Amino acid sequence: MTKPARRPLPFSAPIRAALISLAFTLLVSVPVLLFVYRQTDTLLEHRIRSRIDDRQDDLLYAYRHRGVAGLVEEVQEEIDTGMVRDGAVLLVDSSGKKIAGNLTAWPASIPAEKNWIEIRLYTERSRQSTLFALRSLPLPTGERVLLGTSVEERDRMRASLFEALIAALLLAVPLGLISGLVLLRITERRARAVGRVAAQIAGGDFSHRLDERAEGAEFGPVASAINAMLARIEELVEQLRLVTDSLAHDLRSPLMRMQANIEKAAGYAAADPEQQALEAISMDIDRVLRLISTTLEISRAEAGVGHEQFTDFDLGDLLRDICEIYQPIAEDRGLPIETDGSVAIHYVGNRQMIGRAVANLIDNALKYADGAGPIRLALEDHADRVEIIVSDRGPGISPELREDAVRKYRRLEEARTTEGSGLGLALVRAVARLHGGEILLEDNHPGLKVRLILRRQ
Repeated sequence: MTKPARRPLPFSAPIRAALISLAFTLLVSVPVLLFVYRQTDTLLEHRIRSRIDDRQDDLLYAYRHRGVAGLVEEVQEEIDTGMVRDGAVLLVDSSGKKIAGNLTAWPASIPAEKNWIEIRLYTERSRQSTLFALRSLPLPTGERVLLGTSVEERDRMRASLFEALIAALLLAVPLGLISGLVLLRITERRARAVGRVAAQIAGGDFSHRLDERAEGAEFGPVASAINAMLARIEELVEQLRLVTDSLAHDLRSPLMRMQANIEKAAGYAAADPEQQALEAISMDIDRVLRLISTTLEISRAEAGVGHEQFTDFDLGDLLRDICEIYQPIAEDRGLPIETDGSVAIHYVGNRQMIGRAVANLIDNALKYADGAGPIRLALEDHADRVEIIVSDRGPGISPELREDAVRKYRRLEEARTTEGSGLGLALVRAVARLHGGEILLEDNHPGLKVRLILRRQ
């Protein structure tokens, strides 16, 4: 009876030797390094607790000798002098009403008496949450004190310590990892080549391909398959462009003729009800035409169509032109548009599509601000990007709904009663991505601030 042939091992001998050496070293080193990591983390936590203990002693000393008024003075002094720049402090009365501190209110998730809890909170005048270690103290007179200190430093120390442990492991087994590192560098070089081409394709330039001859015998077939895939994607995108152009022509023409005939018929209608019905149909057709036009613009932008119309132009002039167009409409609604007329920023992009995106943002502000304050247009010039900022004083959009707000055909509950299709912000995001950027929705305190980020080419 013949023995079955042994299956070849999946790795070459140098790689197997490196892996065996690495495994043995890890078996010896990992427990020691983990112990060091744990002890260091315990020391950091002890320092944090000591810091809170010291602040607690200071506040309780003021409370015991000067009462609640002295405690309020001590809290306010900590805030004024910057002692709690990286910390949190809050004093509330028995009903939970704020007396002093740099937090707006007592967090609902923190009980009246808790020795240690870690939670992310926003301090006053801070737009970014911070991870705090907190302790709550009830006072004999019914007040409560919330003390905390930032543990972001501890998290950074953890990350740095973890990196140091990894570095120690790499230094402990250099001979076992040499062949692995060489293999990794070869693989990374190939991966970076693929990544560069993928980034160019994602940016809308479908003409780039991998160099099959430079990839060698091992990666040549992979490069060939990727190039075939990219050629197919380029073909499909071109087909999409042709289909969208044909769709625009085939749908718009009959709808426009239908609208013209309905408007003509409305002029001959004898009774008001028939005239109103025909006008309503004409308005519906107009909305369908706008919906088709916007959907096609989004599809073309998402497909990268529009790069051929990139030109060098002044974003400041564009904003001033748009402001001049919308100023009469805005003033009729009690919403003046303000912009910095002295800003001049040259940018290479699709002027028409950027203008359409900004116009959509102004339309939204006019629609939802409802007379609450001016609409502000601003430009920010950075080394790698330009930001167009449109802000209003309307109701704004809550953070948990902002991602839905920029998706196609998504309309928030507050916008159901207003005319629209849910494509305004989706078009803005498509234009931003065509230019390598994104849009950000932020609070304007009150209102909404939209940042249209455009990357420099």
